[in-house]
Amino acid sequence: MKLLKLKIYQPTAHYRIPFTFARRHTYPIPPYSTVIGLICNVLGIENQKDGSFEKLKNGLSLAIYGKYESLTREYVWFRSLNKEAHNERFGFPENRVIDQIPEHPGGQIPTRIDVLENVRLLIYIKHEDEKFLKEIEDAFKNPKERNCPIHLGRAEDLVVFEEIPKILDIKEEKKPLYGKLKNYDFTWLVDPERGEEHLDDSLKNDDYQKFFKKIQGSYHLITSFYEIKENIRNFKYVPVKLFEGGSFPFDFGEPFEFIFDDEEDIPLFFAKMIYPGDKNG
Repeated sequence: MKLLKLKIYQPTAHYRIPFTFARRHTYPIPPYSTVIGLICNVLGIENQKDGSFEKLKNGLSLAIYGKYESLTREYVWFRSLNKEAHNERFGFPENRVIDQIPEHPGGQIPTRIDVLENVRLLIYIKHEDEKFLKEIEDAFKNPKERNCPIHLGRAEDLVVFEEIPKILDIKEEKKPLYGKLKNYDFTWLVDPERGEEHLDDSLKNDDYQKFFKKIQGSYHLITSFYEIKENIRNFKYVPVKLFEGGSFPFDFGEPFEFIFDDEEDIPLFFAKMIYPGDKNG
């Protein structure tokens, strides 16, 4: 099994929970769609008609782990360019002056944003096309085709690579899982019943179903690939549990077994990414 490993540090990050508005909450680790956006950025993919996107969407799997030091709450003004919002603030469309001071057009909306501080992420990328996986590795090492500065979350949430991205050759031998998630606090775990199509082959067994039912975590539907229909993004959602630390469960006193990255001593919980327009989507 060949995997591309990314070890990332971010001074700040916000991975928005999409249905939050007046106060914008953040996931503690990025959803799959955010990591897909990172990959598209370094590959220079600008739209879904790009040939590289066609390669990417067929056979991609992701595993995401992370932790953060603290959470702060920022109070900011968001600007609305809606015509009605502008008129409500300035009185009429041609006006740009408030208290004899020219301002940007539009209205203002006060918003609270939850921001993670000192974030560390461990991301594994797997692809059925190993040649294309090498292309992704090369793009991360030398992102000459990137669309914009490399970030994860908001545009200002820049990425620092703690190690040079590299492809690993992982032995597909399962090991017992004891204790806690080493060096990280959070990861996504695919629901084996509602999200069976997203399960990695190594997780398609009765043991993983028992493991998922026993493990502590909050339930979420998180975004992955999207297709554009009538100029609207139609996301594919993955049903998952967010594992938030704590000890791993046992089955009748025996530990569950998984494939590991021995270098990090991390069990690999992959999710298959499925494009909404595919026959499995």
